[in-house]
Amino acid sequence: MNEGIAITMPLPRLSAILVSWNRRAYLEKAIQSLLDQHYDGLEIIVVDNGSTDDSREWLRSRSDIILIENQANAGAAAARNQGLRVATGAYTLFMDSDAELRTPGGLAILVQYLEAHPQTAGAAGIYYSDEELRQLWCWSPCMDWTGNHDPAASLAPKDDPPVLSTCFSIFRTSALREIGGFDEYFFYLYEDADLCERLRKRGYGLYVNPEVKILHHYAEPGRTRRGEVAYHYYHERLRMNFVLKNWGLRRFWLTQWNILKSPLAFLRRFPYLGLVNFLNIYVVHGVYYGVRYLFGRRRMGRRDLDS
Repeated sequence: MNEGIAITMPLPRLSAILVSWNRRAYLEKAIQSLLDQHYDGLEIIVVDNGSTDDSREWLRSRSDIILIENQANAGAAAARNQGLRVATGAYTLFMDSDAELRTPGGLAILVQYLEAHPQTAGAAGIYYSDEELRQLWCWSPCMDWTGNHDPAASLAPKDDPPVLSTCFSIFRTSALREIGGFDEYFFYLYEDADLCERLRKRGYGLYVNPEVKILHHYAEPGRTRRGEVAYHYYHERLRMNFVLKNWGLRRFWLTQWNILKSPLAFLRRFPYLGLVNFLNIYVVHGVYYGVRYLFGRRRMGRRDLDS
């Protein structure tokens, strides 16, 4: 698929933005995998979200890295916007601090594709979960009609992917700024889906090159720990607001009815939830979000690049 891709002229400046929280060892590997690309004009920006390990000391010692330090965990979306505000590249790479680019020349391959396709806003590779790059983790993160993750669809090849994972993906910086960057309401989860949804509504396309391979460690350090019930509340708040914002009120009520029509089946699937939490999430919170949207609060308290 890469036949005919020859680097004959200098490539545009590329800003790599990595958000990290207590992941020194993984972060070092991630950055080294970028440096091993030998991409001229690569700018590396790390937003540290209040790490308490030795990440900051190591980052401060690196003159080749632009460091933004947050005193507390601002979330993935807000931190990426911080990086985007100072990025100087024509293209911006978002990369998780526990990912590694394993394909030589991978950055150049994706940037050259974007250079040749001005209506494509973003390009990515495919993601593996093992060192040997045999276990495919994700082609393009896909959702079903209710806004929940669809594992089977996420592994299937697509010519026109609906979402690019910010685990590792390169975007046209002008397009990101055109839509205001990430919606910071989505602290962590749904922020990349929301970003791509807005890009596609502006008429941009997305692209995945399966020959560019990324290892995603999906490291436990740096991930917020929540109990099952607390995480369910958190996930469903973001899911419901994502559906309302991007797919509208009718789809939202259909997704709510899909859950409420079979409460016993739902509680058998999520036994830790219990009836009180079930009613609180899907009736009380669901009605609140729906009514709030109906009466004009369609931005969901949105903060973005321009806020």
